[in-house]
Amino acid sequence: MNITRLPLAMSFPVLLRAGILAVLCWANLAIADSGDAIDRSAIEETIRKALPNTRINSVGFSAIPGLVEIVAGSNILYSDPTGNYLVVGSIYDMRTATDLTAQRKREVAQTVRIKWEDLPLETAVKYAGQGPTKLAVFFDPDCPWCKRLHEQLSLMDDVEIYAIMYPVESLHAGAKNKAAAILCHTNPLLALNTVMAGDNLPAVSDQTCLARSKAAIDRVEAFARSHGIHGTPTLVAPDGRVRPGFLQIKPLLAWLDASGQGTGDKHD
Repeated sequence: MNITRLPLAMSFPVLLRAGILAVLCWANLAIADSGDAIDRSAIEETIRKALPNTRINSVGFSAIPGLVEIVAGSNILYSDPTGNYLVVGSIYDMRTATDLTAQRKREVAQTVRIKWEDLPLETAVKYAGQGPTKLAVFFDPDCPWCKRLHEQLSLMDDVEIYAIMYPVESLHAGAKNKAAAILCHTNPLLALNTVMAGDNLPAVSDQTCLARSKAAIDRVEAFARSHGIHGTPTLVAPDGRVRPGFLQIKPLLAWLDASGQGTGDKHD
């Protein structure tokens, strides 16, 4: 497990996306028994200073004594009891071959809600489907799993779908320009289909539109961070449930059906 001394104003998406698989190595840190008290407020203060754009939902004990669990939006992080060292990765129970971090993420995801009316749909590309069921997707035009999801979404004629442009520049340089060009196209859905097919869009001559679209994307990025969304694709149902990652049509419809509205894992 990698242990990192927190620098101030570190970019959480970059840190989170390091993709570190965790193997416990805690020899030089103070190990507190799980029955000991932890100063949650001190930990929160330290983490907030280092990651000012990260919403911290809760701080508590993890399955490992001395390792503190931090729930940040839909993500799970860990720290030492002082909050000075941040651990990014997964905890595995070797006895049961269980990824405890993934398990906790699923538990947390069931409690996360975003009001549909609060979604930044002004930066969304609307698919052709119509129906009583709705779906919003935080979408990066350069994300390979978004491309696979796009193929599924294009087949869903009875679902009203919005792809909210959320380019992750730390992973895909130039994705923001591409997203802005899609939004400035006279037919954004056609433009999105073109990009998903691997073709280039013509240069956008309307610099005012590009500037306006990039500013709107900036607001989407802030919205996503404040709601614990740090990867694409991320799905949002009309009842506010949030699910990160790719789904095939059948399980996607089943997930939508769980909202009771009557229709229906990979992550970048």
